[in-house]
Amino acid sequence: MFVNLMKETNMARLEGSKPRGLYQRAVYRFMKRMLGRVPEPVRIAAISKPVFKGRIGMEQAMQKLSVPPGLVALAQTRVAQRIGCPF
Repeated sequence: MFVNLMKETNMARLEGSKPRGLYQRAVYRFMKRMLGRVPEPVRIAAISKPVFKGRIGMEQAMQKLSVPPGLVALAQTRVAQRIGCPF
């Protein structure tokens, strides 16, 4: 029997945070301008300041990579698989 695991569209267990502080407001504004919205993982990471700064630092470092995008996506998928990340 095939079970459709993609029925649920909202997989997060936490509500995203509204921007607190100047740094988070600037990042939220940049995300809205760049993507048209603030992605849910970024809003969830904003709950904790150290996690938020680490995530933004990681995103900035990944933009500077000279590795093919397909290889980066493969590495991200494998890391998510190893740590048991649902998305």
